[in-house]
Amino acid sequence: MTDAPPIRDRMLAAMAAHVLRNGLTGASLRPLARAAGTSDRMLIYHFGSKERLVADLLVHLAGDFERLLSALTPGGRFASADEAVARLVAAQMRPEVADYVRLWLEIVAAAARGSHAHRAAGAAILDGLSAWLIDRLPAAEPDPHAAARDVLVRIEGTLVLWALGADRNA
Repeated sequence: MTDAPPIRDRMLAAMAAHVLRNGLTGASLRPLARAAGTSDRMLIYHFGSKERLVADLLVHLAGDFERLLSALTPGGRFASADEAVARLVAAQMRPEVADYVRLWLEIVAAAARGSHAHRAAGAAILDGLSAWLIDRLPAAEPDPHAAARDVLVRIEGTLVLWALGADRNA
């Protein structure tokens, strides 16, 4: 007999699938509760508040995204920062990653509009991605934190061009 994942984990997985399909814009309690197979009151019971629920949901999605990137870019360390950019951009252009990219751009847009919750969640996601990337940059990289920032900036620029339909420039 196997242990079922805790109820919060099952709810987060179901809500993550909903948010990937529908985005955060429509992530009000009722649709999230429906996706999780529960009521909005039970979501608040399990997560404490809508803000905590969304924060936990974004952390869950970030973990899923990191695992997906790891699976799509196997092989340990990248040979260079340029290789990291090329392989990660190629991975993020794949259809199975597109919903994560759109969600990330939605988080960035909400943060740019002044949402402190999205800014905090985005910063936490970037911290996780930076750590993931630092572990995969060449071991001899003299300043891995600066190199990771540079790689992320180059990828973000490419993703913005993709989102605007200017992929030929990406």
